[in-house]
Formats: sequence, C-alpha cells, structure tokens
Amino acid sequence: MKVEILKLSEEYLEAKISGCSEAMVNAIRRAILEEVPILAIHEVFIFENPGPMFDEILSHRLGLIPLKTPIGKYLPMDSPECAGGSGERCFTTLSLDVSAGEEPLTVYSKDLVCKDSEVYPVYGNIPITKIPPKSRLRLEAIARMGRGRMHAKWQPASLATYSFTDQPDVFIFKLESTGSLPALEILKQAVRILRDKFKTLMDSVTLPGVEEQGGEKGVAGGGELS
Repeated sequence: MKVEILKLSEEYLEAKISGCSEAMVNAIRRAILEEVPILAIHEVFIFENPGPMFDEILSHRLGLIPLKTPIGKYLPMDSPECAGGSGERCFTTLSLDVSAGEEPLTVYSKDLVCKDSEVYPVYGNIPITKIPPKSRLRLEAIARMGRGRMHAKWQPASLATYSFTDQPDVFIFKLESTGSLPALEILKQAVRILRDKFKTLMDSVTLPGVEEQGGEKGVAGGGELS
C-alpha cells in the first residue's frame, strides 16, 4: 500500500492511496471514526446553574466541545491502566465559574479552564448556555480519553471518506479533523491501530498439523484454521 499526500494542513488531509483494496481503505476510515482515541468531557458536577438549560442538556453540550488532545499524554478509558478510572494519565479536570452583571450573559467554551494547560477547547466561540443578570454558573468536569465506537463525542474527525478513481486499486482519501488532533496524526494512529489488530489476529491463528504434513503444502492439502 502506498500513500501520497496531496493536500495537508493541521485540520485537513487529502491523500492518494494505491496498491490496496477498497476493503482496506474502508477499514482505515472506520478505524479513524471508531478507534482513534481523543479527550472529551465525560463527567460533569454542576454546583450552580441558574440558566434555562437543564443540567443534563448542559452536560451533553459540554461533552460535544472538541478538546485539544496532547499526543501520548493520556491513556484511553479501555486501557488496563485505566480500569479503575483514577490513574494519573486517565483523565484531566476542567472548571467553569462565570458571573453575570446587570445584563444576561452568554457563556462560551473559552470560559472553560483546564488543569492541564495543554488541554483546552479547540474553538473558544462555541456558545454553551445563557445565564440571567446577577447570577453565577459554576461547575467542574472530568475529561477522559475515549473512542468513537463508545460515543460520537470521541470521534476525532468530522469527515473521513474516500472516492474511486479510474484505476481499481487507487483511491482518493479525505480527512477533516475536529481539531483535537492534527489530521496527519489521526491517519497515522488509525494505521497503527489496524496493524496491531492484524498482528493480534495472526498471533492467535494456529495451523494444526502443518509440520507433520510438510509446511505450506500440507495446509493446502487439508490443513484447517482454528
């Protein structure tokens, strides 16, 4: 398989992938959307919420705010080290504490403050809620690393698609990041994840009777996979 980058920026990648089947290109696309882990707000503790939005809806909106994810700093929720959920590399915390003056106040994603300076909302102008005059919104949140197959808030890409060309084994692949990770890093991680899955599969495959029947010819003559 050969990958030729045609267009590249922090959030967008366009590449020509050749020498592989459509199934492999689609596997890369699915790995991007379902397997590449990023940070997202997962638990919210609301202390004061004077706005018109219910706590549950407010928490849901917070979870969908893309967070910058430092590469290699945190571990996914489904890793053995994070089984208990309290490991040092398993989460980070954010806080939101804003007060309105004489006028209603719109609260934006830029008002979220993270304990880790490397983690912050990718876009600071996302409206979260409104609060009435002379009121206060106060909450704390926990961000964890998850995968898109767990919830859409952990999908690192807003676009991951491919198109056909005149040649049967050449495809144009397009990827647009949400900003949590660079587009090229998302592609690299997806390929690594697929490689590791294939290796795990191959390591689990045994070929009984291969040696007795003379290697590969013995398999062709009646060896079975188990």
